[in-house]
Amino acid sequence: MIVTFYFFISWMLFGLFLFNRIHQHASVKEVTLLILLSCLINTHTYVGLFDTFKWMKTTTDTKLFIAVLIYKNIAVPLMLSIFTLMISRSRWNKKILYFILFNLFICSLDLINVSQGLYSFKQWNHIYTFLYFSIFLFGLLFTLKWYRGLDSWSRGESNVVD
Repeated sequence: MIVTFYFFISWMLFGLFLFNRIHQHASVKEVTLLILLSCLINTHTYVGLFDTFKWMKTTTDTKLFIAVLIYKNIAVPLMLSIFTLMISRSRWNKKILYFILFNLFICSLDLINVSQGLYSFKQWNHIYTFLYFSIFLFGLLFTLKWYRGLDSWSRGESNVVD
């Protein structure tokens, strides 16, 4: 059941991501940067912190482990990339709303994961999950802003008025 749930969530997020890309809110380079960076950081965080230091214990059941893999390697990077693009192009009041929505969504998924037995906490809790993903989202927003500035600088655009 949980594998089907995450498969559905991943396809829904992929559809939202394509919808976002179709309406030209981001370039292909920006989308690629966000997806690859979020996959890289999220995967290494799970392997480095949680498997090495044993802060979370992941299930050994094959079906549940497939759900864990779909969650951490597909759903979370897509969700982070979608919300990064939505927050970066919105006004301040919508940015705050999207940030709250993202954190509610990610904390709800974390509660579902723990209740379904995908993983259990040892030296970790839901507050740390909230802080981790909030810092991660801010890091992606900063990286996207930096990349857009770098891209405009390479094209010769400048904010200096002659």
